[in-house]
Amino acid sequence: MKTKNPVIIFVFSLLLSVLSFLIVANTVCLVSCYFSCKKVLPDNYQVLRIVFYGFSETSDGSTVSANISILDRAGQEVVKIERSWPDDFLAADFSCAEFGENTYFFPEKIYGTNSVFSRRNIFSKKEGTYLVPYYLENRKCLLGCTPDEKRNLFKIASFGLNPFSLLLPGLSKLYTINLSGCRPGVFYGIFAENGILSLRPE
Repeated sequence: MKTKNPVIIFVFSLLLSVLSFLIVANTVCLVSCYFSCKKVLPDNYQVLRIVFYGFSETSDGSTVSANISILDRAGQEVVKIERSWPDDFLAADFSCAEFGENTYFFPEKIYGTNSVFSRRNIFSKKEGTYLVPYYLENRKCLLGCTPDEKRNLFKIASFGLNPFSLLLPGLSKLYTINLSGCRPGVFYGIFAENGILSLRPE
């Protein structure tokens, strides 16, 4: 009779423990979100404001400069980001958490790209500006307007922004908004309305 390799047994046990921990942690987070979403109305507001300054050619290639504002649910500015990105145009990724008829959108990344991806891979990396740290801090989501709303939105965002939540396609999705059609000098808004995102001039 063959003796089992102790290294294989250890690795298998470790992987099983990690998987069990992830399942339990995500289940706890999911249950917490269900309670939180009953206290927060679904998204129906302008999430981002964007104005492009222009495009330029450098020795390293094309760049596009813009001013991006993240807004809270009352339309107040949370943060303004002004900079240039490499490439011909920009795209914006949003993570989405869905619970029943309630849909919540969280801006995730602004990046320059020549091809807009419609879905995210857990291990994929995109060069750009990661937006989450600008509105998630101290266990609060600054997209909310009241202290209670900020705490509950933080719980929902923690689930929606978790890469492993994409394994539950009925509860989490990634949306990409193509900004290539935006004209310089015009203020555009990305609006969350009735469970969808739309881009249009303000």
